[in-house]
Amino acid sequence: MARGPFDKSSDLPQQGGSARAVGQGKAPHGAGPTMTTEVNRDLVERVKELNCLYGISRLVEAKESSLEKIIQGVVELIPPAWQYPEVTCARITYKKREYKTLNFRATPWRQTEAIKVDGKRCGTLEVCYLEPRPVCDEGPFLAEERNLIHAIAERLGHIIEREIAEERAESLYRQEKELRERLQMEMQGRVDFTRKMIHELKTPLTSLMATSQLLMDETRDTRLGKLAGYVWEGACSLNSRIEELHDVIRGEIGKLELKPKPVNLGSLLRAVADEMAALSRQHGMSIDVEIEEPLPQVQADPERVRQIMFNLINNAFKYARDGKKIRIRATRTLNSVQVEVRDYGPGIAPERQARLFDPGYQLSRHESQSGGLGIGLALCKILVELSGGRIWLKSRPGKGCSFFFTLPVVK
Repeated sequence: MARGPFDKSSDLPQQGGSARAVGQGKAPHGAGPTMTTEVNRDLVERVKELNCLYGISRLVEAKESSLEKIIQGVVELIPPAWQYPEVTCARITYKKREYKTLNFRATPWRQTEAIKVDGKRCGTLEVCYLEPRPVCDEGPFLAEERNLIHAIAERLGHIIEREIAEERAESLYRQEKELRERLQMEMQGRVDFTRKMIHELKTPLTSLMATSQLLMDETRDTRLGKLAGYVWEGACSLNSRIEELHDVIRGEIGKLELKPKPVNLGSLLRAVADEMAALSRQHGMSIDVEIEEPLPQVQADPERVRQIMFNLINNAFKYARDGKKIRIRATRTLNSVQVEVRDYGPGIAPERQARLFDPGYQLSRHESQSGGLGIGLALCKILVELSGGRIWLKSRPGKGCSFFFTLPVVK
């Protein structure tokens, strides 16, 4: 038998016979040779039991051991741990498969113990003597051997539970990996399709924009020039919608990149208001700008901030036509600058606010006659979050609507 860490049997007599727990102590002073021999036998048996349990731990710790190898190894460790190893055999039954010693044979002299996983029986551990032996506590077996077979079966249950958990984890990991790879392929396919679609749309559109602008310049101050201007404006608007759609798709799949740098947000907001002034007059509205001074610089992509503002202001033009006024307000918070774009229109019902930033979501026809793809606010949300801020709204029916977003200040 391979010697374990507790194997001191070279100094102890290797013999069978009745044994009792070591806990009954060493021989008292003056004890006779018979009592000393029994204590030595107890020590030998306990060392054998400890070596068996230690051997099971070594099997589990081995990195390349499969569950089958561990169970077979446990079977081989059992006979040396019993009182009469020369006539001991063992068998473990698990999942309709048998793991046994070469000399296993079912006999009337046996101990059995259920192997349980999650409280349910999944296998059986059997230890048999091939020949009759003197009667002890449980037939020819010691009470300590009942404790040992119970401990081994319990340990096997824990080992099997761990292996099942690891198999499940491995299976879930493989499934997750397959799903991730499939999703990446679908995302890349979507990007490729979008790129081709945008190319097909923009190629003739670019030609139309250039031609209409040339015609507008050649026929200025004529009725034909005015019509050419309408064509040019429509082509530019369509081009902007295509670019926004492309940005939303790239943003959703993490392909949209910004170019942040320190930005004087107050100056940018005033410039946007000036650029939108002519359009606001066409809608019969005015734009007021309130900047809290001094306002720190923010870390952002200035062109994307302009895009956010244009979308929010255009949204107010479409959905708050009766408000007559739009207010832009910028204030300092703890680590960011907060921008508010407020209109004084009909407002938005609470049950509709949660979906307002979803791509493609639009207010119903009775709330607005405006069309569109419903991607402006979705793009605003993507751009704000990519900038390290957040966006939200507050609105009550009949009280207008305020859109807020934050941008981080320059550190």
